[in-house]
Order: sequence, then structure tokens, then C-alpha cells
Amino acid sequence: MAELDDITFPDPTERVPAILVVDDEVLIRMVLSDYLQDCGFKILEAGTVSEAIAIIEAGTTIIDLVFSDVNMPGGKDGIELAQWIKTNRPQLPVLLTSGDDKKAEMAGAICAKEEFLPKPYDHKVAVARVRALIRARRRSLLG
Repeated sequence: MAELDDITFPDPTERVPAILVVDDEVLIRMVLSDYLQDCGFKILEAGTVSEAIAIIEAGTTIIDLVFSDVNMPGGKDGIELAQWIKTNRPQLPVLLTSGDDKKAEMAGAICAKEEFLPKPYDHKVAVARVRALIRARRRSLLG
């Protein structure tokens, strides 16, 4: 069985980290995705929480981090996505972002253990946070 696990779940240090970017605003999602891709990450995109959950559940790509806006259409927001991830994929780090101060406070209160990045953010700062979270995840998986 160990051989199958090695094939199914490659060593995270031997593959390009994958980030799922979740934002309903296409231009914001595209700019962030392009920047992250230029920084060496594999990018998956979702415009709604339902799309994000479907991508995670499909399991076709090992996702190393979810970067999600808090304000989302479709009945579920980024906070609910973070809660779903913590219930169903507790090892998967989430980085939440929002430009809405009230939503930011709610995210902090409800998802106290989640990372939060207020909008507008500098893309270099975002990449530094992403890398730190992925490194921390790798350490916890390896050790």
C-alpha cells in the first residue's frame, strides 16, 4: 500500500505547490492567479464556494492552500468555505481576504485560526504569506 500512496500523493517537496484561488470578481482572481503563477505556483480557480468545494472534492490535484475572498455570491461565503475545509480537510491551510471591515472582523472571530489578509494587499506580501503557510503545512506533514 505504501507504494500506491507514494504514487498517489507525491512528496510535496518534489512538486509545484498548488493554490486554489477563490474570488467572484474575475479580474481580481485573474490578476492574483497570474501573479502567483509567475511566482512558481500551480493555480486552480473558482468563482464561487460551491465551485471551490467541487474542485477540492474532485481530488484531481493536491491542493496546498486555498486563498479565498470572504465576500462571495451564491449563499456561501469565504468564512463558510474555511469552516467546510477545517471540517473536511483539516490539514489544508486557508488564507482569507476581504476589503470589508465588518467581514474581516467576522472572519477573525469565527475563523480565529485562519490567516487573514486585508484588501487591498500588496501581491508580494500575499506571496510571502502563501509561502509561509505552505512551508508550515509541509513541516506538519513531514514531521
